[in-house]
Amino acid sequence: MTGAEGTDAARASDVYEAALQQRPGSRAVRAARLAAAFAAELSWGLLPQPSLSDVVVTRRRDGAEVLRVSAGDPNVPGEMLALVRQHLADLSPADFLAEWGATEPV
Repeated sequence: MTGAEGTDAARASDVYEAALQQRPGSRAVRAARLAAAFAAELSWGLLPQPSLSDVVVTRRRDGAEVLRVSAGDPNVPGEMLALVRQHLADLSPADFLAEWGATEPV
């Protein structure tokens, strides 16, 4: 097997990992997001729900952040995480970055 074949066979999950992280912001901002999510839940879907988490993709080698996307619905943040992890498992590193519009950090 040549080096090029090994690179082609690599999966993005060999290079990157995805995890849920709390969205950045001060304690007051996080409390406001939580209150807005609660209000949206009470409105039976009439108000959009703010995401309380992000799906963060980092490089395994050094932990550098490659991609951060909203986890979406605060009731099921694992759905976006599952989608990202599925793409990590199915795509090559270059295809994953292109699919998600991400770039490698320097």
